[in-house]
Amino acid sequence: MTIQQVLYVLEIASRSSVSQAAQKLYLSQSALSQQLRRLEEELGYSLFSRTANGLQLTEEGQSFCDQAQPVADRWIEFCKTVQQKEKPASLRLRLGLGSRVYSNGLFPKIAAYFEAKPEIEVTFVTEAGRDMVESLRKGELDLALDRLPLDDHQSDSAELFAVPLIRERQCVLLSENDPRAGYNSLAFRDLQGCTMISGLEDSAEDRSMKNALRKYHISIKRVFRTDGIDTSMRLVRDGMGVAMGPASFADYFHVTAVPLEPETWISLQFICLHSNLKRPEIKRFRDYLTTQCRS
Repeated sequence: MTIQQVLYVLEIASRSSVSQAAQKLYLSQSALSQQLRRLEEELGYSLFSRTANGLQLTEEGQSFCDQAQPVADRWIEFCKTVQQKEKPASLRLRLGLGSRVYSNGLFPKIAAYFEAKPEIEVTFVTEAGRDMVESLRKGELDLALDRLPLDDHQSDSAELFAVPLIRERQCVLLSENDPRAGYNSLAFRDLQGCTMISGLEDSAEDRSMKNALRKYHISIKRVFRTDGIDTSMRLVRDGMGVAMGPASFADYFHVTAVPLEPETWISLQFICLHSNLKRPEIKRFRDYLTTQCRS
């Protein structure tokens, strides 16, 4: 058990919500849920129960918080006492995360990195369908870990820096019960007449799908569009259509990934403006990710 986990529990209890506590703590909801789960496993009992009104403390959870609050108060007072009176301004980092970060198991390493850097206040932005490159240019993000759209050549832009971290083959994502799930590969022509599942209209995912269908003269039955990757993969699992994505989605979302022919490769990229690359905290984070992905 760590003091940080204790503080997390008290924040969740005060808001009766993991998602609201995560926003306050500048954590992703999944990272905070993971910390809570680890603590409960160590304690041997549940701290919260889910009700119609949100999370409620269990009897053991209430006892935990009653004993934890004085500890937290004393800890905060201790920190104020021993820290410098005038601290430098905290570094703030707004980091856009694409779905490939999670399916490749990279997020826990990212969370661990920032856990060891309390001087950096990090905000994870995970909005599906968001144009990460445009957000970088507008100054809404400091950097992004995502793919570059197949139809764009923005990595060649004088203002944009992009370096590949993880390279994956593009696949057709199918329900495990789909008869084509056992194929060694699928050609674009095999998508003729299919129902496709894609991101929001004009998102990077949607543009890539449209360009591929246009390039290979494929006519489809219809398109289901959604702003969430979890919803998209649920539709795939339920056999409502097929999607295009990396092989790593197969295990992560419990679908089948059949490689596309001709081969198409897409990389998870570290993307930022050249002007931001000069910031020491971004350069150090890039070096860390490059090392992690290489290993």
